Amino acid sequence: MQEVKIIAGPCSVNKNNIEELYKIADLKTGGKRAVYGLRVVGLKSRTNFSSSSESMGMDVESALANLDKAIKGVSSDEWDMLPSIEIAEKVRKDTGLVIASEIVLPHIQLPLYAKKLGEGEFILWNPAPAQLGWHIYEMARYAREYSWQIGLKNPKWSNLLLSQNGENRSEESVLEKTWKGVISYTKSAGADYFLIHRGVDTPDKGDYRSAPVHQLAEKVKLETGSRLFFDPSHSLGPKKRDEIVDETVKAMQMKTQDGYLYDGILIEVGTSYTDTDQHITIDELQVLIDEISEF
Repeated sequence: MQEVKIIAGPCSVNKNNIEELYKIADLKTGGKRAVYGLRVVGLKSRTNFSSSSESMGMDVESALANLDKAIKGVSSDEWDMLPSIEIAEKVRKDTGLVIASEIVLPHIQLPLYAKKLGEGEFILWNPAPAQLGWHIYEMARYAREYSWQIGLKNPKWSNLLLSQNGENRSEESVLEKTWKGVISYTKSAGADYFLIHRGVDTPDKGDYRSAPVHQLAEKVKLETGSRLFFDPSHSLGPKKRDEIVDETVKAMQMKTQDGYLYDGILIEVGTSYTDTDQHITIDELQVLIDEISEF
């Protein structure tokens, strides 16, 4: 039987939703713990800059202070510890689950994760708009050094319309070329990695936030021999929020020549200051778990 790894939690962590992480950690199926990892994100990538913690995450003030110190040559030993990393350390100790987080400033965030979490179970991933190879390489080198895993999101944009998704084409799409590019940087750094499909922003996406292109994700998975996770939150978004459970179940039922298409799920659950309108509830996550466990 193929194991499915579910990573769940709020878009960004704050003092008011920490208890939700513990409730998610307690979810079970068949008498066993159902969730593999918990999202503990303290610094968000946003289209427009803001210094507000409710927009950018609870770490923004400390991260900017550390950036100023780094520019002035101050050692990372004298940097402020990011609040979400303190939370991540405690939650991992209390639950024993893997911690997962988006990384937007690798040279500012990762030295502090290394200090607090050290070696072992930690997953970091790149924001979809950040597809710079060296940015990924830096993250992957930390992942290799500390035996972490790195999730590689597909680029946010594609040059294909949805109607072209499954067509036979002689040329690679921008999505395929760019995704494979960041994979090459990650492999060069020797890191353990997996792919995350979060849909693409295309003119014919309709009510999707970023329409899923499962056929392209399958193609990249098979050509690179990678594991593949589905991110339904950023794919369906707020307008299709009530369809997230059903659409995720359908996605998890998809198969390739080698088995199921998706090896895991990265999903936003609970409440958050950021993107809370695309979160499912903890009860809905239990429903999702129960339905997936049937097959």
